[in-house]
Amino acid sequence: MINKSIAYKLSIYISIAVVGVFLAFIVIAFYFNSGILNNNITNKATTIGSQVLMLAEKQLVSTREITSNISDQVYYYADHNDVDIFVKKLITKYPFLNAVHVNFDSIVPGIKYHNYYFFRDTDSISVQKGNQFINHCEYERSIFDRAISNGIPTWTESFICKKNKKQVVSYYSPIQITDKDNKLVTIGSVISELSLLQLNDSIKNLKIGTKTQFNYAFIVANDGTYLTHPNNDYILLRNLYSLPSNVSSLDSLALFNILNSGVPGTTIAYPEYLNNRKCWVYHMPIKETNWTLVFVVLYDELFVPLYLLVLRMLFFAVLGILVIFFIVTYISNKMILPLSNVTTQLNKFSSLTGELVLNTKNEVELVSKSLDFLKSWYEKFEIEHRQEEILNSQRTQDLMEASEIQMSLINTDFSVFNDRKNIDLFALYKPARIVSGDLFDFVFLEKDILFFTIGDVSGKGLSAAFFMSVAQTILKNNARLTMPGAIVESVNNELFTVNQHQFFLTLFCGILNLKTGILEYCNAAHTSTVILSSNGEITELDQSHGMPLGLYPNRTYKDSRLKLKPGDSLVMYSDGVTEQQDVDNQMYGTKWLYPVLNKSATQKPRDIIDAININLDLFRGEAKQTDDITIVVLKYKNKKKA
Repeated sequence: MINKSIAYKLSIYISIAVVGVFLAFIVIAFYFNSGILNNNITNKATTIGSQVLMLAEKQLVSTREITSNISDQVYYYADHNDVDIFVKKLITKYPFLNAVHVNFDSIVPGIKYHNYYFFRDTDSISVQKGNQFINHCEYERSIFDRAISNGIPTWTESFICKKNKKQVVSYYSPIQITDKDNKLVTIGSVISELSLLQLNDSIKNLKIGTKTQFNYAFIVANDGTYLTHPNNDYILLRNLYSLPSNVSSLDSLALFNILNSGVPGTTIAYPEYLNNRKCWVYHMPIKETNWTLVFVVLYDELFVPLYLLVLRMLFFAVLGILVIFFIVTYISNKMILPLSNVTTQLNKFSSLTGELVLNTKNEVELVSKSLDFLKSWYEKFEIEHRQEEILNSQRTQDLMEASEIQMSLINTDFSVFNDRKNIDLFALYKPARIVSGDLFDFVFLEKDILFFTIGDVSGKGLSAAFFMSVAQTILKNNARLTMPGAIVESVNNELFTVNQHQFFLTLFCGILNLKTGILEYCNAAHTSTVILSSNGEITELDQSHGMPLGLYPNRTYKDSRLKLKPGDSLVMYSDGVTEQQDVDNQMYGTKWLYPVLNKSATQKPRDIIDAININLDLFRGEAKQTDDITIVVLKYKNKKKA
C-alpha cells in the first residue's frame, strides 16, 4: 500500500469509507425505521384507543352523572309518588342503560314505596316496586351490598344480568338529605346498570393494522378479568393473572403495575387466540373505571416490511460500492496530475496572511486544509458578519415597532382625574424588556362609575405582549356587562378561543361607585390587592375568585363587594414588584413593600408610586429587573365634583 500511487490509495480509502457509511446508514436506518414503525403502530393504537375511550367514557360518564342526578332528586319525586315518571324518562333517553335500582331505607317516612326496579325489555321498560329489595340473584345482591357498604359513589365489578343475560357494570350513588343539624344523612341508594354489549361490538369491529383477521383489542378490569374480547367465551371467565407461561412471561407484580399504574405501555405476548404467535401488545388506561384497553398486533406485521427494506438496501449498497470504486479510481488517475499545481497555488495564497502554515506534502491534505481555511476566512469576515448585522438591525426595529404599538394601547392619560374631587388615580408601567406582558386600564362606564383592571400574562416576549394587547381589547369590549364576575367569565371564554400558545392571564378587575364608595371586584388568581387606609392600616384582598383566564372555557367567576372609606387607597401591583430579587437573590416581597405604604398612607397616588419605585430600585441595587413591573394606586376621597 505504501508504494502505491495516491490515486490507488485514494480509491481504496474512499471505498472503505463508503462501505463504512453504507453499513452505518443501514444500521441507523434499521433502528430508525423500526422506531418509526413502532411509533406508527403505537400512534394508530392510541388513535383507535382514543375512539374507544371516547365511546366508553361517554357511556361511563353519562351513567355516573345520570345516577348522581337520580340520587339528588329521587327523594323529592318519591315524596310526590312520581319516581316512575322521573326514572323511566332517563332510561328511555339513554339506550345503554340496562336497569336502575332505587332503594330507600325502610325507616324513611312519608313515601308509598321504598324499593323500585326499572328494567329495559326489548321494546319497553318494565317497573317493579314495593317495600323489599328487588334483585334477580344472590351474586348480584352481594355486588350491590359491597358497593353500598363503602358509602361513597363507586363502580362495581362487571357481571352478567340474570334477567336478559347481558354483561353489565353498575354505578352506585347514595341518596342523601340534610338533617336538622345541617348534616348529610344517607337514606338509600341508586344503582344504574350499564350494558357492555354495545362497547364489546364496537371493539370487535376495530381495524388494527393490515391483517385485521388476526389483530384485535379487548378490555380487562383492574383485577385482570376479561370484560370484552373477540372470543365471547373469554368474557368474565378468564383472567390475565392466570395466563400460562407460554403466553406471557410477565409476573404478577408486572401485571399489577400494568393494570393499576394508569400509564400506557407495550409488551410482548404469545396469545392462545392467535395460536401462540408472537405479538406486540399495547395497553392504555380507562381512567373512569380503572380498566385497561389492550391492543394485540402480530409481530410479523410490524417488522417483516423492515426486514425486506434492509435486504433491498444491502443489495443496492453492494452495487453502489462497486460502482463508486471504479469511478473514483478513474477520476483519481485523470485528476491527480494537475492536483499538485493547484495545491501549490492554494498554499501560497493561504500563507499570505500568516495565519496558516502548511508543512505537509500530501496534495489532498493541502487542498482540504487550504479550502477549509479560505472558507472559514470568507465566512468569518463577510457572510456571517453581514447577516448578523442585518438580523440584529431587523430584530431591533421589529421590537421597537412592537413596543410603540403596545404603548399606544396603554392608557397613561391621568388628566381626567385632575378636576375630580372624589378620586385620584396614577399608575407605573415598567417593562423588563422592550415589550411587556403586564396590562392595566381604567374607564368611566358612567359619570361616577369607574371600571379598572390590572393583569399579568404568563411568559415574556412578543407573543406574550400580543396576547396582553388582545386581552386588553377584549376587556374593554366586555366592560359593558357591569359586573366584575360576568366580565371575567366573558373575557375568559373569548381568550380561550384565541389562545394558540397556552398563555394565561391573571387579572384583578373592579367597578367603583364614586358616590357610595361601593367596590365590586373579581380576582382571577392575580397578586393580592391592598387597601391602604389613611392611618396606615393595610388590608389584603387575598380572596381568589377562580383560575387564570384563557386556559379553560365555561368557568364560573364570582365577585365580592366592600365599601371604601374616605382616604382609603387601593394599591394594585403585578408580581414583578414582590418577586424582584437583589444581588443576593432575596425577594422584595411585602416585607419591604408594606413599610413604604405605611409611610405614604396620606400621600397622593403619584407620590405613593414614586416612593415604591425608589425603594424598589434601592433594594434591587446592581441586580437586573427580572419581570415587568406595574403599579396602580387609586385613592377614594368621597367629595363631590367642584
